[in-house]
Parts: sequence; structure tokens; C-alpha cells
Amino acid sequence: MHEDIIATLPPLPEPPVPSAPSYWRSAPNPAPAEYAFQFDGSAREYFRIWIVNLALSILSLGIFSAWAKVRTQRYFYGCTRLAGVPFEYLAKPLPILKGRIIAVFLFSSYVIAGQYSIGMQLGLALLIAVLAPWLIVRGAAFKARYSSWRGLNFRFIPDYGEAYIRFLVLGIPLILTLGMLYPWVKGKQKEFLVESHRYGGNWFRFLLTPGKFYPPYLIAWGAITGWMMLSSFLMVGLIMLSFASGGADEEPPAALMMSLIAVMYSGYFVVLAFLAAAISNLIYNHVEIDGRRFRSTLKGHRLLWIYAGNTVAILLSAGLLIPWAKVRLARYRAECLSVLSADDFNGMRAESSSGIDAIAAEVDGLFDIDIGL
Repeated sequence: MHEDIIATLPPLPEPPVPSAPSYWRSAPNPAPAEYAFQFDGSAREYFRIWIVNLALSILSLGIFSAWAKVRTQRYFYGCTRLAGVPFEYLAKPLPILKGRIIAVFLFSSYVIAGQYSIGMQLGLALLIAVLAPWLIVRGAAFKARYSSWRGLNFRFIPDYGEAYIRFLVLGIPLILTLGMLYPWVKGKQKEFLVESHRYGGNWFRFLLTPGKFYPPYLIAWGAITGWMMLSSFLMVGLIMLSFASGGADEEPPAALMMSLIAVMYSGYFVVLAFLAAAISNLIYNHVEIDGRRFRSTLKGHRLLWIYAGNTVAILLSAGLLIPWAKVRLARYRAECLSVLSADDFNGMRAESSSGIDAIAAEVDGLFDIDIGL
């Protein structure tokens, strides 16, 4: 009887679950703000620096070129801003001069050796190949060490063993596969260069697998192959037409041949401009530092227009418009690059002084070189 009465009663409501106090609740993550790079240099300002650099480099037989590079880099760094703060280039000319002397010595030795002995030239080529990973690391370390933003320096942590694997040992399977491993090798090299950098006490991370480099390269290779086939068919057809109209002994006009060659190389120019934009976007869009991400929005057609306009302007001006071309390219690259950050970069910390061995820093300074690699 009691069971029947209980069965007919409505079920008791569930007791309310107490909610956590508001100060216990985790605040939602703020949406990251986008901080765009800016380049505020002008061709007129840079022309004055460039023309003085050129004159003094010629008069000094190239010795002043190291000082010229420092002046140029300081101008371009100082005109490049992120969150309103300019970058700084702190290098001195002498290490650059030392690196250029090494570069000139290696190149001239290679050229001179070819006049006397092919074996000697091959031996020097092998020596340069063996030195290349070391030189790449030293060049990257130099550039990072003397680059600064908001009072914090960049650093490149040298790992020579890994450098020799990425830039020398991986060349063996690259050759054995007739170049088909090139995108993968390129990805491994970019991964090494990005992840060896740090800013202050923060490491850069590369969030991309090397296999992701294949799509842009395969598209570029396919486009170049198709363009070469089309250009070859066009060239053969015009040559046959020239023979048919002028007789078997008549040679094709030189102007016609030059035009065909120009058309063929213009195809390479177009493809390489689009490839450069795709690879730059691929790399920058997968770089992270302390939770902050980069965003690159280069457009292939815009880069092609700038490259083509710069080339024509430099040729028609006999080189005098080189400053205008460099400023134009730098401005476009800057306006297409930004950083996504949830704060105003105040969380970027300086590297602890105890993290850098003083003796190692002094030894590192002895090998400061920059040969432009």
C-alpha cells in the first residue's frame, strides 16, 4: 500500500548545483590583436646614402663596402617599425670586412685554380662546400646578434653538427633523387634556421613539416615545364616557318631568336615571383614565438609587378633607380607582414645573464663574420 502511494508521487527535483564564485571562473582568452610592420623610408633619403656608399666603395676599391653595408642596414632597420618601435642594427664594419675578404679569397682562388688545374679547382670547390655550413651558421649568428628591437637582442644558437647535416649531408640524397627531395631538404633547412633563433629569452618555433613545401614547388615545376614545352614548340614552329619562307639556307633572324629567348625567360620570371610569395607566406605563417604568430599576405601578382617594374626602372636609369626599387620592395614586404599577439609585447622577457657564458660570448665574438649568406 505504501509502495503504491509512493509510486504515484511526483519525483523530487534535483538539488541545484552551486555555481563557482565569479572570481574563480577563468576569464576567456582575449582575441589577439594584429600589429602590422611598417616601413617609412623614402627613395630620396636612401638615394643620398646609396650614392655616397657607391662612390666611396669605388674609390676605396671595395674596402668601404663594409661601412656602406652598415649604413644601409641601419637605415632600413631604423625605417622598419613594429608596434611603432623601430628595429636597430648594431653591427660594426670590421667583421663585415673580414667576412668579405674571406669570400673574395675563396672565390678568386677557385677562379684562378681553374686556369691551372681542374683537380685543384674541384678540390677548392669541395673545401668551399665543407666550409659552407660553418659560414652559414656564423653569418646567421652575426646578423641575429647585432639585430635589436625594444632594447632586446636576437640570438642564433649555433649547432654546427646539425648545420652540417641539413646543409651538407642532406645533399647526398638530394643528388641521388635528381632533385626530387629539394622541397623536403629546403624545409629541413628553414626549420633549422628558424628554431635556432631566439629573441630575448624566447625561442622561435617552426610549426610546419618539411613535406608541406612540396605543393608550391610542384606547382612551380609544373608551370615551368609547361612553359618550356610551349616556348620550344613556338621556337621550332617559327624557325621552320622562317626556313620555308626564306629557303633552307636562310638563317632565322637574330631579332626573332632573341625575342623567343626573352619570352622563355619571362616565363621563369613570372613563376619565380609567384613561388617567392608562396614560400614566404608558407614560412612566416608557421612561425611562433612565445604564443605570438606571424601573418604574411604577399600576393604573387603584386610581387611580380614590383619585380618587373624595378627591373625596367633600373635598366632604363642605368642603375640610378636602385634606391627607389629597394625602398619600394621593402615597403611592400613590410605592409604584408604582421604579428598576432594577445598583449602589447610587454611579456617579452630579456634573456637571463646567467644563461650566457661570458667566455663563450667572447669566443663567439672572435668569429664574427658576415659574408652575406
